[in-house]
Amino acid sequence: MSKTSSSEIARPFFDNLNGLRFVGALAVLLFHCFSLEREIWGDFFQGYWFQKVYLVVGKGHLGIILFFVLSGFLITYLLLYENAKTGRINLFNYLMRRFLRVWPMYFLVVLFGFFLFPILPYGIETIHEFWRFALFFSNIDEILLGKNDPLNFLSATWTVSVEEQFYLTWGILIGIISFRKHSTYLLFFTAIIVGSLVFRAFHLGDHRVLYFHTFSVMSDLAFGGIIGLLAFTGKVKSFFENLTRVQLILFYLFAAIIFLIEGHIFRGFLFTFERFVPGAIFAFIILEQVYSKNSFYKIDKVPYFFTSGELTYGFYMFHCFFIYYWSIFFKNHGYTEHVWQFVSYVLLVFTCTYALAWISLHYFERPILGLKKYFR
Repeated sequence: MSKTSSSEIARPFFDNLNGLRFVGALAVLLFHCFSLEREIWGDFFQGYWFQKVYLVVGKGHLGIILFFVLSGFLITYLLLYENAKTGRINLFNYLMRRFLRVWPMYFLVVLFGFFLFPILPYGIETIHEFWRFALFFSNIDEILLGKNDPLNFLSATWTVSVEEQFYLTWGILIGIISFRKHSTYLLFFTAIIVGSLVFRAFHLGDHRVLYFHTFSVMSDLAFGGIIGLLAFTGKVKSFFENLTRVQLILFYLFAAIIFLIEGHIFRGFLFTFERFVPGAIFAFIILEQVYSKNSFYKIDKVPYFFTSGELTYGFYMFHCFFIYYWSIFFKNHGYTEHVWQFVSYVLLVFTCTYALAWISLHYFERPILGLKKYFR
């Protein structure tokens, strides 16, 4: 790749990505509130209007795809930025930054789940294998053992494992191979997407593999990589700037319809594309939020969404813990027969998760993240 003057390179910060992160985290929390421990709730859970709400909230699993596309976008752009600014990727600094951002929180949750949680009130022993979690293969462990393990807040780490596998591989490839042309990056990401689709086509009978396996979900990260490359080269900015509000509204209506009826579309062999289509849609949404001048909304303008986006790592990692304990509390006290009790349950899960994520960010994550300045 030809070296570019650092003065010519766009500053690697993007508006509205914090808000999108929080949307993804909130969607996952609501989805899990409705799906985990659902057997404790009364007849209202099967009511007509409640099921209509669940039809929407049940799409919260798509928040994971949004996370992956966002991650692929940011890590690719930042690596390209560093390569263009300095002429190389400092692998040691890159790996240290990843270590400081991801490992402390990840291992805090993992160590708690394996060694402290079992001796706490209502704690249970997990059948997960610690060595896989220690090596960031918790997604593979989830495929092998997760179906028989109710410890859901350990299961949540599977996305972190997938991202670490991708980040380490992708960073090392750029640092060692040092692709010379942008077209090589595009071919690389396209090959990942095609490979992912082929892998999914050969595993259509195994839902857990399709949901958790790295090869099955890596197309999400590759979509992020493609738009990171396109954003870095400036090839998409003018396109999104010139989209009209009507065009954007039509796109979002189309996206909403696809998301609502995905279960009816992606059946049989078409389930191969169950992540491909949402991944492409989220890639478009990210670039629209970053560049469009005619957006009918910008997600960071929603009150508290920008600041809440900074909490999403802890918010995601902690929420299943509170779902577990609050569901026990509501069940033990018989607060499970009315809709307002379920709403109270969701609000308590959200409030406790948000509070702990805020404490974690300010008193655990940020002090550690401050060390990243030594690895720039």
